[in-house]
Amino acid sequence: MTTQAPTLRLVQFNVENLFLFLDLYQGQDLTKITEAEWRKFSSSTTPNKPLEKVWQLARIIDEIQPDILMLNEVGGIESLQNFNKYFLRSRYNVHLKEGNSLRGIDVGYLVRADLEDKVILISHRDRPIHFLYPHETQTSAGGKSHYFSRDVAELRLFRRGENSPRLVIMLSHLKSKLDPDNIDPEGKLRRNAEVRTLIELYNELRREIPADTPVVVSGDFNGTASRINTEPEFVQLHEQTDLVEALEVAGVAFEERFTQVQITPLGQQLFLQLDYVFVSPAVVNRIDSSGTYVHYFKSELGHRAPWPRSLDERSRLPSDHYPVVVTIKI
Repeated sequence: MTTQAPTLRLVQFNVENLFLFLDLYQGQDLTKITEAEWRKFSSSTTPNKPLEKVWQLARIIDEIQPDILMLNEVGGIESLQNFNKYFLRSRYNVHLKEGNSLRGIDVGYLVRADLEDKVILISHRDRPIHFLYPHETQTSAGGKSHYFSRDVAELRLFRRGENSPRLVIMLSHLKSKLDPDNIDPEGKLRRNAEVRTLIELYNELRREIPADTPVVVSGDFNGTASRINTEPEFVQLHEQTDLVEALEVAGVAFEERFTQVQITPLGQQLFLQLDYVFVSPAVVNRIDSSGTYVHYFKSELGHRAPWPRSLDERSRLPSDHYPVVVTIKI
């Protein structure tokens, strides 16, 4: 009889504005309250994520059963702690350090509480990306640098008593394509600098740790970073690192890798992959193909839900991103 190798299930998930401030909450049953009551539990000027969407996120996580959640757009450590405590039954340990986001959206981790590993979280929010916008080079800002739009949060897992990590994850949320100040069309200049610095961090890490240590680089990249239709700022990722996309390794069809459906002003659907899990060579042969996929939301009947056809339909989803699931044999 063949014994199946133990696995570690990782999930990359942009949970879209997961703000959960409950400073006025007094222990009411959250399964029985109304949306109006829910909104009264916070005194923050930033509204909490709608209650039904939070429950939907929790049900998705219960369905996937991840060991480690790599999350984007979390409204700080308080929000993540509340999500874990009140919606995930405190099954995880929370790891998050505040980043540079002007919107208060951070990157953070939930690590299964019964994992025996020692966990260390390292923030790179203060790492200069050696970048200035063109107009800034002519001002007093010359000589300085911007930093990551949010952070690169590095999680290191150690077996008890060992000094070298058994797994390292680097989680990022790169510059979006929004350009409200009309200084960087689609954010390409800033995102290019962030990708370049992410590559530097990865290559520095590879020189620091043993070559056979598994490394995962994940996040919401806000652009096409796969080997197919690669946007210019991500070409360097393939040329200057040995990273490979986990979905590619698992043989997932390209049309099954999209993680967001955008709706154009003309009402057309655009299927995009913005969320990625890249792995180092030490991980490639450990990918469990049957457990590596994009998790698409389901209907009440348990079937794959229809893709949103309008902005209104998309706004009803628990998140505007679909999670990427990667299972590694350990």
